[in-house]
Amino acid sequence: MMTVMVNKGNSHAVAIDGQHEHEVPQQIQGTSPTPRSAADHSDTDLGRSQAFVDMMKQVDFVSATNSPVLLTGEPAGKEFVAAVIHHRSERSDRPFIVIDCAAIPAELVDSKLFGRDQDRSGSFEEADGGTVFLDELTQTGPAIQLKLLRLLQTGEIVRAGSSETRRINLRVIAASSCSFEEEVAAGRFSADLFHTLNAVSILIPPLQDHNENSSPDPSTPAGPTNDDWVTLSEIEGRYVARVLEHTRGNKQAAARVLAVDRKTLDRMIKRHNIDCQHARALRAKVSAR
Repeated sequence: MMTVMVNKGNSHAVAIDGQHEHEVPQQIQGTSPTPRSAADHSDTDLGRSQAFVDMMKQVDFVSATNSPVLLTGEPAGKEFVAAVIHHRSERSDRPFIVIDCAAIPAELVDSKLFGRDQDRSGSFEEADGGTVFLDELTQTGPAIQLKLLRLLQTGEIVRAGSSETRRINLRVIAASSCSFEEEVAAGRFSADLFHTLNAVSILIPPLQDHNENSSPDPSTPAGPTNDDWVTLSEIEGRYVARVLEHTRGNKQAAARVLAVDRKTLDRMIKRHNIDCQHARALRAKVSAR
C-alpha cells in the first residue's frame, strides 16, 4: 500500500447555473475534491481522525498517478473517495462514471461496459480520458473480468458482438462489499485481475461511534474525543449539502461541481437525507429579485 503524499496546486471549480457561470466561493473550494494537500482541510471545520488523514495522504499520492485503485474497508465512503481521486487528478475535466455492477443484469454487463456492435458505445468508451468507478465488481463473471484485465493491461477493448479492437485511455477504480481475497480463494474472481487492481489499495476507515453521552474510559490513553471523529460518510453528506446550497438547489450545477453524474448525486441526496427545499427557496428568492 502506498503512503507517500504528493501535493498539487489548487484549481477553481466553476458551477454552471442556466446560462451564467459562477466561480465557486473560496469556502466551497476549500471543501471540494480539488487538487490540494490532504493536511490542508482545516477550513472545513469537520474534524478529522488520524485514520482519515492517513487515507487522504494516500488519496493525494494516488491522484497524481494513472494506476488502477482498489478501495477496501468502509462501504459508505467508497464512491466519495473515488470521486475525490478523479477530481484531484489530471483527468478532472473528463468524465467520472459510477457503475454498480450488481445492479446490471448479467446478460447486459458486457454491452453496458464495453458497448455492442458498431453503433453502440459502452460506459468505458463514454468515460474515455476519465475515470470509471466499478462498485460491486466481484458480482461480474469470468468473461467480463478477463476483458477488464485486458483493458488494464493493454488499454484495449472489444465491443460485444464485434471483433474490432478499440483503444481507450481510462482509469479504473474498483470496490466491492465482498472480500476480494475470499472471492479469489473461492474461484469466483480472477486472481490476475485482483493483483492488478491491488497494486494500489486504499483502506476506507471504519465508521466511528458518535455517542455524545459516552464517558471516556480512564484506562484508555488520551486521544481524539467522539466529536473529533468525523466519518467519511458525514463529510460527504455535509459537502454535498453545501454545494447544493451554493447552487441554490440546481442539481445539474451541483453535479458539475461534485464531478459526478445526476444519478450519483441523487443517490447521495437520498443516502444522506438532504433537504433541498431550503436551497430551492433561496434560488426562487434570487430569481424573484
